Amino acid sequence: MNQIKIFIGNDHAALEYKNNLLEYCQKKGYQIDDKGTYTNQSCDYNDYAINVCNEVIKSNGIGILICGSGVGISMMANKVKGIRCGQVNDYDSTLKAIEIGCNVISFGARTVGIEIAKQIVETFISNQNRIINHEIEKEILIVEELNYGK
Repeated sequence: MNQIKIFIGNDHAALEYKNNLLEYCQKKGYQIDDKGTYTNQSCDYNDYAINVCNEVIKSNGIGILICGSGVGISMMANKVKGIRCGQVNDYDSTLKAIEIGCNVISFGARTVGIEIAKQIVETFISNQNRIINHEIEKEILIVEELNYGK
């Protein structure tokens, strides 16, 4: 069985937070491709959002993006054709993101506690086989086609 490819990216505000999540995921047996940043030197989250999203599109995988609030990195992700990024903050919002077909999620290192973040990541990864809402998926595809062409 093919394992879904999982990518993670962050800005400097979320470096230690991301490293904590990666350690947790490694213990759970998840293979996650870390797209950076790898230092706490100030950086622009846009570069990391685009990098993760491009990998998600190429591999038909999923992505996890983290910045200070989760807002800016989510906005940038949603500018990439084919990406549907939902900003999540708990178990329920993560399930809803899966249900409506999000292939990327974002959250904030300053706004979501690390234990909740672990639950979010576990939920997002382990529920990828859930049936998504096909009516919502059809609407998303229509909007994408109208806005971006085929």
